[in-house]
Amino acid sequence: MADDIRALVTLDELSKVVRQIHKGSEEVEILAYDVEKGTTSVQGFLSNILRVTIHLKVGGEKSTLKIVIKRKPLLESQLSMVDELEVFEHEIGIFHHCAPILRQRCPDLPAVNCYLTDSENEIIYMEDLKEQNYVALIRCIADLKENILTKEHVVLVMKTLAKFHSASVGIDWLKKFPKLFDEDVMFEKSDGTLMKKFVRQSAEKSLIPITEHHFKGDEYFLKSSKWFATEDFYQTLIAVCKPDPRGFNVLCHGDSWANNMMFKLDPSTGAPLKIKLIDFQLSRYTRASRDLMYFIYMCLNAGVRKEIEHEILEIYWNEFEKECYEKGIEMLDFTYEDFLADYEENKIFGLMMAAVMRPTIYVKGTFPDENEELSDDHINTMMDGGSETVDTLNEFKSNPEFREEMISIIEDIAKVYHKRF
Repeated sequence: MADDIRALVTLDELSKVVRQIHKGSEEVEILAYDVEKGTTSVQGFLSNILRVTIHLKVGGEKSTLKIVIKRKPLLESQLSMVDELEVFEHEIGIFHHCAPILRQRCPDLPAVNCYLTDSENEIIYMEDLKEQNYVALIRCIADLKENILTKEHVVLVMKTLAKFHSASVGIDWLKKFPKLFDEDVMFEKSDGTLMKKFVRQSAEKSLIPITEHHFKGDEYFLKSSKWFATEDFYQTLIAVCKPDPRGFNVLCHGDSWANNMMFKLDPSTGAPLKIKLIDFQLSRYTRASRDLMYFIYMCLNAGVRKEIEHEILEIYWNEFEKECYEKGIEMLDFTYEDFLADYEENKIFGLMMAAVMRPTIYVKGTFPDENEELSDDHINTMMDGGSETVDTLNEFKSNPEFREEMISIIEDIAKVYHKRF
């Protein structure tokens, strides 16, 4: 297995990034290198992450360099998805075009630093955050049911997203880089075929059957749950992820759940000190609240979300205003009340995230168990809407936590639906 992993990285590839990092040095020689998995499984969901230790001689002195290499995944199901969504082209564009502008405005940008991108071979070379004592608290989606994230973590996430967003204010990223942002990677690439199928089948296999089972044919709830499986609902998702011509927009991370965040912890207390964002394959230019909803509705259970939602939104906004002021970035005529109104008006995006993703936390079979390799079956099951209806209903009947969560989500969807129609 070690030889197989090593074969995924070539000396020529490493030479390119070493020359970039040690630009200006007269003599740089690679003496040896070691390759290991960058994640529990060598395959990430839409990528293949590898950690590489490079033994060098620079100007006659021996040294060691550790980097992370991100390249296309190995599984056929993943490759098909990656190619259809063009996520590697998109992320390379983010690092090549957008990141330098963001770092100029915010030198301590809370994002992983990219050393080099290779668009021809679709490879990304980045700093190894583990060498700076950053860790992944959430390894897979099933970890979310363990309540690993405390309020302290959540507050830091809000402040980190505020800092990241503030660096992009005042730039029309769509106008500046139309090829990167004219289509939403998540919902519009290839006519949105993949995501449309995923949302529809998630509703048909989980949301609608649970609604029918628990609410016993009550049309008030059934209408709203069935709406999730319609073309009208999908077009609504596309619309709420577009830039808002009435308000202000930011460069959003786009996939802002806890697995795409590396945490630096206090070594004595374990308290979170800093966060760096990773994985920009789904970045979009739109309302800031899309990143917040993505995190809040995917990573927090319904009870916690309702208890702290408005408190952490206010924390985000105060931090956002502070960051803009410190950077000398002029805010548009957009108030906290406007921000909250947008959040409430477009909450259907957050509820979609909860409805399609939260069941996968509780119902086994969609994602690998601990230390299990990701497989084509896992990918196909996920994109087909998750576990079978009978398994989801059995979990709903037997697991009070899952039952409470889904009932809350269905009730909230109904409120939004009947307010709109």
